[in-house]
Amino acid sequence: MTRIAPFAQQQLILQQVLNVQARTYDAQVQIATDKKSQDYAGIAKDSERLISLETTRIRTEQFLGNIRIQDQRIQLIDLGLETLDTAAREMQGVLDTALNSPAAFEGDLATLAANTRQLVLDVLNSRDGNRYLFGGTRSDTQPVSLDPPAYRPVGLIESDGVTVDSTFYEAYHEDVLGNALPFAAGSFYEQIYFEKNGVAPGGPLPADPDNPTLSEFVAEDPDLWGYYVDRMNSAQMLANPKLDYYQGDFALQSARVDDSTTVEIEARADAVEIQQLITALDAVANLPNADSRDPFAREVIVQARDMLNSILGTDSSDGIDGLDGLRVRINAARVTLEQTQERLTSFDAFVEGTITDIENIDRSEVLLKLQNDQFVLEASFTTLARLQSLSLLQYI
Repeated sequence: MTRIAPFAQQQLILQQVLNVQARTYDAQVQIATDKKSQDYAGIAKDSERLISLETTRIRTEQFLGNIRIQDQRIQLIDLGLETLDTAAREMQGVLDTALNSPAAFEGDLATLAANTRQLVLDVLNSRDGNRYLFGGTRSDTQPVSLDPPAYRPVGLIESDGVTVDSTFYEAYHEDVLGNALPFAAGSFYEQIYFEKNGVAPGGPLPADPDNPTLSEFVAEDPDLWGYYVDRMNSAQMLANPKLDYYQGDFALQSARVDDSTTVEIEARADAVEIQQLITALDAVANLPNADSRDPFAREVIVQARDMLNSILGTDSSDGIDGLDGLRVRINAARVTLEQTQERLTSFDAFVEGTITDIENIDRSEVLLKLQNDQFVLEASFTTLARLQSLSLLQYI
């Protein structure tokens, strides 16, 4: 008769040894990686929860990334607005000096205004990566251009210093006057005169009513030139700003920073404060005779100075917040960003801790089990070796 008990016992011990050996290997891998398992199967009861938490964390980190990008963009925009504010204040000081001490001021106002205008242009066309900071959501072209034919300079006096230029007024003609005046379809001179005086001019019209000389322009009404220049800063003009310099779109830059919050950045070069800054600089830069002692140039310089006062907050009679107000509105978004970032960071830390609890091992516990399994494995190998040394004759 064949005896099978020793063989069966040997197989049982061998299987146990293999199981202990597999546990030992798994424990060694866990200690090396600090993970309970290298796949979801090893944590089957928690796998669904873990996948949900990992998805949530990825989304949270994307939101935190959006917040960092938006915060950096707001800082760059604010820096640009600070540069515009500084440039406007310096130009305001130059114009004040020219108006109050004309004999002492020998600088070239037109050149200074043109240089400041170029600085403003450079700031407004700056970008963060591939996106322009002041162009809304449009990224295929610079938001500000002073190049013809799209842009019509604010040239209140033609280059010959004689002919009154209707370019500036024509830019507002349709929106400001409409068809409410009898001379809506009339000449430039008739439109301006009627708007100021409420009646048609009674004297002889200029030889070219659309391009009168300065003497013709003020012949019947000496105050007509001052009124015309004052149109730059009137409520009607501001309600219909001169935006032919603006090439961007009229959407607001925005970013979703969590599931229920979208932050919009109110920074576009079509803002009334920026429109006034460009208009004031352009008007002075295009004066062929920027001498504050010249009565006609002085009207333009005074009006440009007043426009700068308006956007710098020193004159709030027109209800414009100014560049400081624009900066406040821009930075208001940072409060939302900071609050959202703080909340998401705390939530991300909580999710990370929960994931760690599911995935990671307790090293002390695993080391203790490994030591125990190694002891059992050593004993099993000893037992198996002794069984292997037994012969059938010894067994009988």
